[in-house]
Amino acid sequence: MPQITVIDPSIAGISGDMLLGGLIDAGGDVETIREILQLIPKHFPRCKSINLETKHVWSHGFKASCIEFKISEGDEEIQIGKMLQAAKDMTKEAKLSKRAVDFALGSVNLLINAESKVHGTNFSNTHLHEAGSADTLADIFGVAAACDSLKLFDGEISSTPVAVGGGSVTFSHGTLAVPAPAVMEILTMHHIPMKGGPETVELTTPTGIAMLANLAHIFSPIYPEMIPDKVGYGAGRRQLISSPNLLRIVLGSREGSIMNEVIDMLETNLDDVSGEVLAHTLQRLIDSGAKDAWLTAAQFKKNRPGNVLHVLCKVQDTEKFSRMIMEETGTLGIRHQRWDRFILDRGFKTLNIEIAGKRFEVRVKLARDTAGNLIRAKPEFDDIGSISKAVSMPARYIEQIVSREIERLVMSEREHLA
Repeated sequence: MPQITVIDPSIAGISGDMLLGGLIDAGGDVETIREILQLIPKHFPRCKSINLETKHVWSHGFKASCIEFKISEGDEEIQIGKMLQAAKDMTKEAKLSKRAVDFALGSVNLLINAESKVHGTNFSNTHLHEAGSADTLADIFGVAAACDSLKLFDGEISSTPVAVGGGSVTFSHGTLAVPAPAVMEILTMHHIPMKGGPETVELTTPTGIAMLANLAHIFSPIYPEMIPDKVGYGAGRRQLISSPNLLRIVLGSREGSIMNEVIDMLETNLDDVSGEVLAHTLQRLIDSGAKDAWLTAAQFKKNRPGNVLHVLCKVQDTEKFSRMIMEETGTLGIRHQRWDRFILDRGFKTLNIEIAGKRFEVRVKLARDTAGNLIRAKPEFDDIGSISKAVSMPARYIEQIVSREIERLVMSEREHLA
């Protein structure tokens, strides 16, 4: 059954330590987390040593996991470049999945982009103050390791609206209203729903909201249809007056054998862009990570022929691709829709095939449901074309030969499962 995770910051907001504590309470592997944390002193010069301590606490009578980092570090101000480089170096050495790496780097990038924007400074010249401590990296990479150990990146992750608190917050630049500027910037950039209260204190931190923006695919005030399996509670350090200071994380599944994900569709009408620019734009969008991009012929005002550009992308990449479309095409506006779509898990297998007395490798794209059943297998046509040139045979003949080998692969796998 497809896995689904709900992060619930609707009562007490979210911070890095609450998120990590909740994941540990839900079964995240502590030793795996501790292992990745030891990379921080190695790659982040400000940090000399770091250790993770976990314990159970009670908040308004509810039991939860509380985490604390014991850190020895200097007090020098950290520039963005050092934090980002440390994160990149850690991902090269860490035993993390690609999705966990994308999450970690995405969270760090989002955090420092928000800081740069609210301070009106160039990216490379921005200094990190409160966010420049080693515990920022510890929160982000600890959560990445915890999510990997729980296999959360393989399923759907959703969130309720975020409680931001109220009153004011005092930090290195003075006193400002809650939410803090970096928090508000991330909420705005990712269209994350927020609500004030229920306490007049800061409930959501920049690191917490940066990670949530890179984890959650969809935000809804109600829980999705699911079968709960595990529940974890992460405790914040402050004692709230009227509410337990807890972040709840629910792990479960949905009936069915097909995975589900949430994506964004971007569209814009173009009637004054050349074919060369359109081709370049499509290629850049795909190369930059869009899930798909295509053009539809259309007719616009004053009977002008043109095209509608469509782009499918991850929710967290919407702003990036909107800006890219505007830069490349000069369009003044982009329509945006959020879609829920069903997908099969995709992977590749390499077949070694003999054709015309020579051996070739052919990549085969495999599509499976959540139970691991093979639904479709299709060869990569680039490999078919290369073999066609090498043996001077039509590509359709090569495709037939490869298809027979794929049929044997499928039959063998089905017999093994039977």
